[in-house]
Amino acid sequence: GSIGTLTFTRPQSRNALTWDMYEALEHACQQADEDDRVRALIIRGSGGAFAAGTDISQFADFSSGDDGVRYERRLDALMDRLERVTVPTIAEVDGPAVGGGCLIAVACDLRLCSDRARFGVPMARTLGNCLSMANMARLVEVLGTARVRDLLLTARLVEATEALAIGLATRVVPHD
Repeated sequence: GSIGTLTFTRPQSRNALTWDMYEALEHACQQADEDDRVRALIIRGSGGAFAAGTDISQFADFSSGDDGVRYERRLDALMDRLERVTVPTIAEVDGPAVGGGCLIAVACDLRLCSDRARFGVPMARTLGNCLSMANMARLVEVLGTARVRDLLLTARLVEATEALAIGLATRVVPHD
């Protein structure tokens, strides 16, 4: 009724995000804004994962650095759109919220997490790409400069209890 819900459902890939999934997120934001009955939008994953970032197979057609820049601009626009949803947005995080998944969670108003939640942006260990300034600013706003440096340079994942202590998680509950 009054709760809009978007569930990422690619458990075989820990809900690694495809272009279609990003479009579905944008569509859910639009629906939440247009439907007067919707009082909150919950974003969650299935199968014990929130979202493991962008599926790297989505980059197979990139032929130049310009493709990467366009991707980052698209991600910036999507996170901006999520931040502008007119009803409260809630990331229901169970398992990993990594890369783009972490950015989606950070762009939400609240992050309700299971004790299995883990957050990070481990690009230093994976593709070696970087965050846009807008997405970097989103992380810094929530975590502060020193913690963002720690996460980016070490590529480590923050467990649920630490996420709660540093303000990344709003609340942590048992996963069941």
